[in-house]
Amino acid sequence: MKKNYSDEEIRDQVTEFYDNIANGKTHTQVKSIDLYKSLGYDENLLKKLPEEISSGLSCGNPLDNLILQKDDVLLDLGCGMGLDVFMARLKYPDSKMIYGMDRLDSMIKKASMVRDKKKFKNIEFKRGELIDMPFEDNSIDKIISNCVINLEPNKLKVYEEIHRILKPNGMFIISDITLKKNLNEDILSLDNIYGS
Repeated sequence: MKKNYSDEEIRDQVTEFYDNIANGKTHTQVKSIDLYKSLGYDENLLKKLPEEISSGLSCGNPLDNLILQKDDVLLDLGCGMGLDVFMARLKYPDSKMIYGMDRLDSMIKKASMVRDKKKFKNIEFKRGELIDMPFEDNSIDKIISNCVINLEPNKLKVYEEIHRILKPNGMFIISDITLKKNLNEDILSLDNIYGS
C-alpha cells in the first residue's frame, strides 16, 4: 500500500541515502567508471580525479552540452562530491568561478578536500537547498544539474530559484529522470523509496 510522505519526510529519506553514499556506508551496484563512460564522460579527464568521488550517481552528462566562456560563472546544483564541478574545471581551466551546491555537509566536505588536495582554483562549494539557494539574484551565468531535481518534492520552487539566480540570457542544462507512467504498488510500498 502506498505511503503518503510529507515533503520533509521525502527530503529526510534522500538525505539519509546520499549521506550514506558520501560516508561509504552504501554503494551503487554499478561500476562508476562504466556508468560515466556510457554517459559520454571523457575517460582521460576522469583518470585525473580520485576514485573516492566516483560514486556512480548520475543519470546523464550535463557537461556534454556545456560551453563555458572565460567570464562565465557556473553553478552545479546538487554537486555531491564534485565530479561535474571538477570535470568542468578540467575542461575549461580558464573560466571564472565554478560553484558546487549541495544540501549535505558530508558531500561538501569530501568535495572540498579533493579541491584542496588537487589544488583546483576558482572552485567553491556551498551548502544550500534547491528551494533556497545561497546566491544573489541574477548572479550565475550557467547552471547544470545532474539527476538531482527529481529528488526534491517542490519542483516548482526549484525552477523559481533557478530563474531568480540566473542572469538574463543565462543557461540551464539539466540531466534528470522522469516517469512515463505511474509506479506500481509494489514499488510504491517500499521503505525509503525516495532515497534510492
